[in-house]
Amino acid sequence: MPGFTVDVDVDPQPIYEVIRPPELSSWEHAALIEWEREWERYAEKIRDRCTTTGETFDNVVATVKGSVKPKTLPNLAIYVLKRVVASVTDADILSAVKARSHADVSNAVQAVSSEEQFP
Repeated sequence: MPGFTVDVDVDPQPIYEVIRPPELSSWEHAALIEWEREWERYAEKIRDRCTTTGETFDNVVATVKGSVKPKTLPNLAIYVLKRVVASVTDADILSAVKARSHADVSNAVQAVSSEEQFP
C-alpha cells in the first residue's frame, strides 16, 4: 500500500498527525492575539495537509465557531456581536477578533504619539 510505513517493531506509522484547532477561551487582548496567531498556524498546517492528501480545505478545517469555548461563545455572541448564538458565523467571529486585537494596538500607538513632548 503506497504511503504506508512501518517502524522497526512493525508498528504502523500514521500517515498524518492529528491537528487540533486552537481554542478561543477569553476575550482579553493578549489571548485574542495569541489565538489569532495560532489559528493562522493551524490553517497553514491544514492547507499543507490538503496539498499532500488531495483533500478539500473546507472539508477538513474546523469551524471558527466550533473552536470557541462553549462558555465563551454565548458571551461573545450576545455582548460583542449583539446576536443570538445560532446566527453567528465564522466570518463574524474572525472579524470581531481582528477588530478587537488590532484596535487596541492602534489606540495604544495613538495615545503614545499624541502625548506632549518633554519640555
